[in-house]
Amino acid sequence: MTIERTLKAAGEGPIILALSGGGDSVALLHIMIERVGGARLRAIIVDHVLREGSAADAGRAAGFARALGVRAEVKRLDWAGAPKRSQQAARRARYIALAQAAREHGARTVAVAHTADDQAETVFMRAAKGSGWRGLAGMAEIAPAPIWPEGRGVLLARPLLGQRRAELRDFLSTRGAEWIEDPANTNPTFERVRVRARLAALEGAGFDPMRLVRFAAELRALADQVDAEAAALISRAVRFEGPDILVDLTSWAAPLETRRRALSALIAAAAGAEREPAPAALARLDARLAEPSFRGAALGGARLARRGDTLRLSRDPGAIEGRAGLAPLAAMKLTAGQEAVWDGRLELRARQPVSVLPGAGAPLIALEERHVQLEAAVALGAVSARWLTELQLNRQLGPHSTTKSGL
Repeated sequence: MTIERTLKAAGEGPIILALSGGGDSVALLHIMIERVGGARLRAIIVDHVLREGSAADAGRAAGFARALGVRAEVKRLDWAGAPKRSQQAARRARYIALAQAAREHGARTVAVAHTADDQAETVFMRAAKGSGWRGLAGMAEIAPAPIWPEGRGVLLARPLLGQRRAELRDFLSTRGAEWIEDPANTNPTFERVRVRARLAALEGAGFDPMRLVRFAAELRALADQVDAEAAALISRAVRFEGPDILVDLTSWAAPLETRRRALSALIAAAAGAEREPAPAALARLDARLAEPSFRGAALGGARLARRGDTLRLSRDPGAIEGRAGLAPLAAMKLTAGQEAVWDGRLELRARQPVSVLPGAGAPLIALEERHVQLEAAVALGAVSARWLTELQLNRQLGPHSTTKSGL
């Protein structure tokens, strides 16, 4: 188990424990209580409202925690006005709810109960879809929350990533502990359920699924090394000018994987994007950067422009103001005291009711018939703001990042 790494990531504050009531998360609840005590834990149960009886199961899961002296809270997802309910949408909404809970309780870390079996299933599914080597590294033990910008500054810890699912249930059985069996875990409609059955059949035929876990661990070590090198490259070659990122191309020399990893993180940061650009498109852009004739390009919501030995990355204006086939960003209305993130890049806090409108490549504040253009980290009467560039880079490169934005 990797409890020590979870505690290091959490610091001295409380730890959010994602509790579904299933065997894995209930085992994590018992193990964490033994390790740190119940007073430090906050059990968060997310009711996805995807099936009949989910509210009753959420209440029962909360009862498991409270019976052991752990504070518990049920967060019920609200699908009103949301897109069609799906497992993917529910996963994202769950992580948003967990990140929100972390902020409410002053926690840096959310502990989830992913197991070695989950890791094997993840690697199997990604391999079947033709994932690159980084995807085959699977899930990391400690990683930034997999949503942006809602998960900014929150870490996801997986203390049970080295434990088998059956071992955890044996552990609970010896204690006489209860858990809930989610019917979704046996519904073949879901890809993971089908993969789980296939791996079980392969294991019965003599294949050890833990080979996939060991394979992922080797690739994870390589991914961590590349990330550390990419962070060092950014630290020596990059500076920030407001929301823009400036790269000194005379200091940009690095091995191919390192350079592309750094470039990918920079593009996502400049665009405020949740996902990095597609690997094939990134490879083409990286090759073009080496050409003397290169002057500019757009990728992943970011615009790149070269002048001499300086490469500037900024937000693609068309992504804000709209262009053919792409609508402009919608206005954002804030109430007094409300905090929000505009365009994935700018963290706002309103001092009074205000509207945020897209325009001129930067957000504009409409107040009493006036428009005031925001600048990085400057308080302007109705609203205070700070750019999230550094935080986004830290999210892309994890704990290795040493970038400094000066914000």
